Formats: sequence, C-alpha cells, structure tokens
Amino acid sequence: METRPWLLRLIAILTTTTALLLHPSTSSSVSTAHDLPALLSFKSLITKDPLGALSSWTTNGSTHGFCSWTGVECSSAHPGHVKALRLQGLGLSGTISPFLGNLSRLRALDLSGNKLQGQIPSSIGNCFALRTLNLSVNSLSGAIPPAMGNLSKLLVLSVSKNDISGTIPTSFAGLATVAVFSVARNHVHGQVPPWLGNLTALEDLNMADNIMSGHVPPALSKLINLRSLTVAINNLQGLIPPVLFNMSSLECLNFGSNQLSGSLPQDIGSMLPNLKKFSVFYNRFEGQIPASLSNISSLEHLSLHGNRFRGRIPSNIGQSGRLTVFEVGNNELQATESRDWDFLTSLANCSSLLLVNLQLNNLSGILPNSIGNLSQKLEGLRVGGNQIAGLIPTGIGRYLKLAILEFADNRFTGTIPSDIGKLSNLKELSLFQNRYYGEIPSSIGNLSQLNLLALSTNNLEGSIPATFGNLTELISLDLASNLLSGKIPEEVMRISSLALFLNLSNNLLDGPISPHIGQLANLAIIDFSSNKLSGPIPNALGSCIALQFLHLQGNLLQGQIPKELMALRGLEELDLSNNNLSGPVPEFLESFQLLKNLNLSFNHLSGPVPDKGIFSNASVISLTSNGMLCGGPVFFHFPTCPYPSPDKLASHKLLQILVFTAVGAFILLGVCIAARCYVNKSRGDAHQDQENIPEMFQRISYTELHSATDSFSEENLVGRGSFGSVYKGTSGSGANLITAAVKVLDVQRQGATRSFISECNALKMIRHRKLVKVITVCDSLDHSGNQFKALVLEFIPNGSLDKWLHPSTEDEFGTPNLMQRLNIALDVAEALEYLHDHIDPPIVHCDVKPSNILLDDDMVAHLGDFGLAKIIRAEKSKQSLADQSCSVGIKGTIGYVAPEYGTGTEISVEGDVYSYGVLLLEMLTGRRPTDPFFSDTTNLPKYVEMACPGNLLETMDVNIRCNQEPQAVLELFAAPVSRLGLACCRGSARQRIKMGDVVKELGAIKQIIMASQNYASWSTKLY
Repeated sequence: METRPWLLRLIAILTTTTALLLHPSTSSSVSTAHDLPALLSFKSLITKDPLGALSSWTTNGSTHGFCSWTGVECSSAHPGHVKALRLQGLGLSGTISPFLGNLSRLRALDLSGNKLQGQIPSSIGNCFALRTLNLSVNSLSGAIPPAMGNLSKLLVLSVSKNDISGTIPTSFAGLATVAVFSVARNHVHGQVPPWLGNLTALEDLNMADNIMSGHVPPALSKLINLRSLTVAINNLQGLIPPVLFNMSSLECLNFGSNQLSGSLPQDIGSMLPNLKKFSVFYNRFEGQIPASLSNISSLEHLSLHGNRFRGRIPSNIGQSGRLTVFEVGNNELQATESRDWDFLTSLANCSSLLLVNLQLNNLSGILPNSIGNLSQKLEGLRVGGNQIAGLIPTGIGRYLKLAILEFADNRFTGTIPSDIGKLSNLKELSLFQNRYYGEIPSSIGNLSQLNLLALSTNNLEGSIPATFGNLTELISLDLASNLLSGKIPEEVMRISSLALFLNLSNNLLDGPISPHIGQLANLAIIDFSSNKLSGPIPNALGSCIALQFLHLQGNLLQGQIPKELMALRGLEELDLSNNNLSGPVPEFLESFQLLKNLNLSFNHLSGPVPDKGIFSNASVISLTSNGMLCGGPVFFHFPTCPYPSPDKLASHKLLQILVFTAVGAFILLGVCIAARCYVNKSRGDAHQDQENIPEMFQRISYTELHSATDSFSEENLVGRGSFGSVYKGTSGSGANLITAAVKVLDVQRQGATRSFISECNALKMIRHRKLVKVITVCDSLDHSGNQFKALVLEFIPNGSLDKWLHPSTEDEFGTPNLMQRLNIALDVAEALEYLHDHIDPPIVHCDVKPSNILLDDDMVAHLGDFGLAKIIRAEKSKQSLADQSCSVGIKGTIGYVAPEYGTGTEISVEGDVYSYGVLLLEMLTGRRPTDPFFSDTTNLPKYVEMACPGNLLETMDVNIRCNQEPQAVLELFAAPVSRLGLACCRGSARQRIKMGDVVKELGAIKQIIMASQNYASWSTKLY
C-alpha cells in the first residue's frame, strides 16, 4: 500500500523526538534542536540508499556527532550547525524533507544526480544563508516554490533535468547576487521574464529544453557580466533583439531549436569579439552567413544547421584556426564553382577540428582534394544529401580518429578507395545511393568498431568480401540494390553482433544459404529477396529467435519449409513467395500470435491448409499459385481434403469450370445492370441514391436513432465534420447496454449524399480490426418529413488522435508517450496496407489525418471517416479514372493532400501514403502541417528533412522529450521514424514507399525500442 505524505512526516517527527529524548544532553543545544532533527527527518524520507551513504547517519550520544556523517559539513564559526549538505550522485530515492528549511546556517545544498521525487519544499526558502542550491538531475515535479526568491545571497541555483513545470516565479527578481541560474530540461513554460535583466550578477543563464514561448526580451542585454546565454530547444519566436549582439562579454550564445527568424548582423564578428560558441541551429534564420564570423578569433563552435541560410560559405571561415565544430548542414547553401569550395582550405587551418557537417544543401560540382587536408583529429564528416559528383578524394584514410563518414545520396562515382580500411575508429560508413562501381574493398573488414555499414543503391559488383566477418561490432548491414554476385560468405553469417538489419536484397547472389545463419540470434530483419539463392531453407534459421521480418521471396529455394521455424514466435512478416518450395503448409504458423503478413504464393505447396490463426484472415495471407493445396477457410476456394481419385478429380475440375462460368455470367449481368443504373443516375433519377446504399446493412429507423441520442442533444455531440455531425447513442440497459457513434449527414450540404454513398460502398467491403466498423445505416425521413441519412458506427471511446496530439485547455487528454505513438502509427499503417493491398479492388481513403483516427480504451488506433474514399476498379479506363478524380484538388485536408492532386492527377494509393507520411511526421514533431511555424517556402516534411540526421531530437515533440526517456531510445525512435515519414512524402508518387514496407519498417523499429538493456550500450552510436 502506498505510504501517504502526512504519515511520512509523522514518522519523521516521532523519529526526531525520540532522538531528543534518548539524548537529553543535546536537547538543550540550540544547534541540535534544529539541525539534528532536520537531518533525521531527511533520512526518514529516503526510501532507497543503494550505496549505503546514509548508513553513518546514526545518533551516538555525541552532541555534534552528525558533523561526521557522510555528506554533512559543519560550520567552524557556528559549532553544531550544518554548513553544507552534499549528497550528489548517490542514487537516493524518496522525497526531500521540508525540515531542511530549519538548517539556518546552511550555505550549500547539493542533492543533484539522485532519484528524488515530489515537490521542492517551499521551506528551503528559509535557508537565508544559502549560496549554492543544486537539485538538478532528479525526478522532482511541481512548480518552483516562490519562497526560493527569498534566498538573497544565492550564487548558484540549478534545478535542471527534472519534471518541474509552471513559470519562473516573479519573486526570483530579488536574486540580485545569483551568478548561475539553470532551469534547463524541465517543463517550464511562459515567456522569458524581462526582469531577468535586473540580475546583473548573472554569468550563466540556462533555460534550454523547456516549453517557453514568446519573444526574447531586449532587457537581457542589461546582463553586463553574462558569459553564457542558452535558451535552446524552446518555442521562442520572432527576431533576436539587436541589442543582444552588443553583449561583448558573451562567450556562449545558444538559441538552437526555436522559431526565431530574421538574418544575422553582417558585422557580428566585431559585436561579439569574445564568443567561443555560437549556435542557432534549427530556426528560421535566412540570408547569408556573415563573413565577419571569421574575425572572431576565439570562436570554437559554430552551429548554423537547419535554417534557410543561402549563398556561399564564407571562404575564410576558419582563418582563426580555433574551430572544433563547423555545422552548416540542412540549409540552402550553394557551391557551383571550384572557388565556392575555398572554405575547405580555410578549415584546414583549424588543427583541432572535430566535426564538419555540410549535408542537405545545394552543394554541387566536384569535391576538392583539399577535404583531405583537414585536421587529423576529425571525428565526423557529413556531406550527404547534396549533388556532389566526382570521386571520393584521395587521402581520406589519413583521418584515423574518424567515427562518422557520410557521403550518401550524392552523385559520387568511381570505386570505393581501399584506404577507407585505415579508419580504425569508424563507427558509421554511409555511402548509399550514389554511383559507385567496382568491387567492395576487402579492407573495410579492418573497421573493427563499425556499427553501421550502408552501401545500398549503387552499382557495386563482385562478391561480398569474406573479411566482413571481422566486423564484430556491426549492428546493421545494407548492401541492397547492387550487382553483387556469388555466394553469401559464411563469415557474414557469423557476425553475431548484427541486431537490426541484414539486407542483401535485389542483387545477383546465388548458391545456398549457409547454415551458419543460425548464429544471427539477435537479428530483427533478414531480407535476401530478389536474388538467385538456391537449395533448401536452412533448419538453423530457427535459431534466429529475435527475427521479426524474414523475406526470402524471389529466389530459387526448394524443399520443404523446415519445422525448425516454429521457434520464430516473434515473426511479424514471413514472405517465401516466388520460389520452388514444396511440401505442406506448416501448421505451426497458425499459432504465431504476432504474425501479420504471410505470403507463400507461387510455390509448389500441397496438402491441407490450416484454418486457424492467421489463416482465418484473408487480408493478410496469400497462397495463390501453388500446387495441390486443399481445405482451409472457404475464401481460399481450395477443394475439400482428402483428394479424390484422378477420374473424380477431373470431373471435379470440370464442375468447377462450369460453376465459375455460371458465376462469371451472373457477374457480367450484374455489371451490365450496374452500368445501366449509372446511366439512369446521370439522367437525374431522383430515387437512385436510395438504391445505391448497400443492402447488406440492416436498416434502422429515425425514431430509434432519435431516442438513442436523446433527440440529438448537444450533450451527446462528439464532433463535427465536413458533411455532418457525430453523436453518441445508447440503447438497452444493464448488460445489454449498447453504445454506438451516429454519424448524421447534413443532406443540405453539397456532396454530403455522395459522401454517404461513398462511405457505405467502402465500408461494405472492409473487415479489419484497425478500421472503424459499420453497424447499420439509416436512410429515412425525420419527424418533419425531411430527408435523413446516418451511419451507425462502432463507438471508439478515447476520441481522436488529433485531440491527444494537440490537447486544448478544455480537453482532459494527456499526450501519447513514445511507445503509444509508435503503436498508433503501426495500427494506421496496417489499416492502410489492408485497404491498398488486400482488397480487390483497392480502396483509397483520401483523407488520412489525426482527426479521422480514433483511439479505443487500450489506445489502439482505428481508421475511420470513409466519406471521401474511392474504390479503384481495374476495369475502369484511364478516362473514367480521370473523371472520378476531376475534383481531386479539393479532396482531403490541406497539409495532408499529396502535391500531385493539386495538378489534377488521378486518385491513387500513393496519395494516401503521402498523407500518412505527414501524419507520421506530425506524431514525431507535435506540429500540425498547417502550423504558422511553416512559411511559404517550407513545410513539415522539409522541416524534418532539414533536421536529419544529426538534430532530430531538437525537432521532436517536447512532450516526448520530457517523458524522461533515455536519449538512446529517443534517437532509436526519431531517426528511423523521420526517414520513414520522408520516404512516404517524396515528391514523386512513384518513388514513395509502399504501405507494406512501412508496416515492416515500423515493426522493426518497435522491436529495437522494446529490446533488452543489451541494446543501450550501442543505441547512441547507431544514428
């Protein structure tokens, strides 16, 4: 049972009273009467002391015995009084005792780096002698007590990295002596208080990583002694007051990840001559990078990435020779001529340079050899996402401390230089999506610390080097979409560290799969699809017990599906299609609870088909084009088992032909009748609407709905949409009580009737647990004789995702945590995959957005509102498709509509993929695509793209970042989810990822995040 706070306080009082009674000699001491009870009270509220730090805190009869306790320092000027209490980094759990406020001579209180919870006691404001108060890195909550503003002698105040909320108390305006003030990494909101400018003793002001908003107050310029100003990762907006650039004492100025705009002063170099760190990453700054930054001789750290800076990089940016970090990625910077690359020659002067980030700009031309003359201390070099051509410059192998080398998504050609193998500290090598050819250098096998190797989408040929077996720290290997041939080396199958991805798909690999594949016991994804692999599926594959996705389709594999695969209980996707497999369909697959997609089509399987588990869901399994399968659920249309004799089999097939011919004739007749109905409708048949409503739905009367919704009362109003309103309806009582959602169409609204029929036609075809179910329909007259149309749908109690992502002050919603968002994204992806790939003809939803996604009591997402849905029928001509899409420009919701729809392009499943991508990025960042934060020149996908990959955490929804998730977990979530969202939002519809692949990728992300603590040690290195 949880111990109540008042009981803990009572225990503390009784404890201290007992101590005084046991030691009457101390009861007369003024010091003991206050300090000893306060210390004992503190100890009594500590619930866990893993290092035994407080084991010495016992009374021993000495008047001032507590002065020898761990962490306690007594005053020499005032014997028996505690001068300092320092218990930092001891793992203490519990709450802070309010009796600490009785330590009247306390000058230093440091409880940082523990696991303390609860609120900061306001009584600490009674410790008037305090000079240092450090409560950072705990789990303290609530608001900062205004009484702490009474600490007029305070020099250091730090409450950073807690769960503190509220605003900075106005009483802090009296802290005239404080020099260090840090409230970073909390939930502090409100505006930056202008009165902070009155605290002229301040030298370090840190308010980073909160949810503060508004403008930067010009009054901060009065802080004449300020050396470090950090307000990064907030929601500040507008311009930086020009007077702040006159604060010549500043050594650190960090405004990163806000919504600040404007341009930087061109003479900033003379205004801030002592600056060591200047960081304005991920804002809206524009214009050119001031060349005067080169004149700041003390400048060491320059982070300008994620803005809209354009033009050329100043050619003498590194002339001071002191730069260690140079980040200008994710801007609109250009390099078209060889002289535009002169800045690299300047950076060669910086002998301590650690990081260069030029990625995601408009840099083009040939990367000069001068990039090989940079500091030999270089640890990170990123130039991906440009249009740079030519070869990888010679001399790249001299950077022996390099940990990240990222040249991906450019136009590099030539061969991969073998001296890359000299980079013994390399952890990430990303060269994917270029035009490299030739063989993969075997010297890459020397990179023993490599975690991530991505060489996909090039023209690499030859065999996979056997030296890859030396990469014992490798987590992800992607060699897909090349021209690699030969056998898969056994050495690759022995890289037991592989835990995320092994992708060798779309190559020319042949031969059998080595049984050593069983050593990849921690691997989540194996994709060997679209090669020429032969032989049987190795039994040892059953040892890969962490597998979630196994793709072996499009090969020449033969033999039976091994029974050893029954150990792969975590499988979510299994695709063995387009091979030469034979034998029975394994029965053990029907017991795989997590299996969501099974494709065994285009093989030579035979025998009975199981009918339980995944085999009972036609939308997620494919067994087409196999040999002699029989039995199974009726939707497979397989013959009954056991097989009849050959003569009977022939007659049975003849009977099937006759039946199918008859059915085909009836279908053809039905098509003709439907076509005639369509013509009648186009001629103005007033009764056709009624006939278009699917008869499969049992009708309900207006009177029943009127009663169930209490006359459609405001109290039962759930929400309003484009074509009507949704009410909560109830009928029955007790155990027979039924709750439903009643969607009432506004029949006077243009397009409402068409929306009603469209939704009926779509809903009659779908049966999926992640889609809102239709119960019945009503097409009748109301009590006034007016036309009335309504859909009665499954009631989803937790409201829409929109209200969870963007709760208003009236809403009682929280915000979804990281895992809830990931599960919701996966739910919606599975629903769309079903609509696109598992229904014939496919359905395009046309309006994927948070308000159309409903959450049940278990936070499972259900996709609803099919009023704009379109059924893509293969038999329609292109002209008819164009006709049905003639108004596509207004289909859907602004911000989520695919860009091609604005040009009159026909509706397609790729349009849904784009909308889903925007949804995914909205769940990542917490920003709507229509957020005023975005201007005419940018949008949500562009904003995330600019942040990739190094600064994604700054763009994440603050509600995720403030949930105390480890940074490694946040990175594992942000990097792949952002890449997936951007893959959905590609400008060309043909280049967008398929929903089936989205489901697969999200499943892999979920597996990694849920993985054991073994992943924590490498997660921060992965991206």
